[in-house]
Amino acid sequence: STSEKGEAGFIMSSKQLAKLSLVLLGFVRIGAGQDWHQEREGYFRGEWHRHVFARVREDLEHIYTAGAASDKERHRLDRTKEELTGLQAKLDQGVWDNGTVNDVIDSLRKSANDERLGPQDRQVLGDDAERIHAFQANHNRWMHH
Repeated sequence: STSEKGEAGFIMSSKQLAKLSLVLLGFVRIGAGQDWHQEREGYFRGEWHRHVFARVREDLEHIYTAGAASDKERHRLDRTKEELTGLQAKLDQGVWDNGTVNDVIDSLRKSANDERLGPQDRQVLGDDAERIHAFQANHNRWMHH
């Protein structure tokens, strides 16, 4: 059994050290996740309409539990990220692609209902679907004021 003597003078096995490392990594991810969720909420309190697709794509990058999803679900999330990138580029040029917007909303809603994703991640996806749907309903008014 491999052991390392820690700073405090106690001996820790490699397995114990590995477990401790994973626990600490978990705390770091939770802290980073909380910071991201707070920043995200602040963003959506501001003027978010012009960059909604880029913001939702960023949210997809932060979905921590996507690794637990099936291959089909991960493929859907990857395709949705690509569609969001294209939609943002079109929006920046003043072009509206309603068909792709509908596809993205549908994809986000399906992902939000995937029980293999964590509840907080599913909540984010559901929120994003509703924000894009609200933007879809109001984009002419919101983008031309």
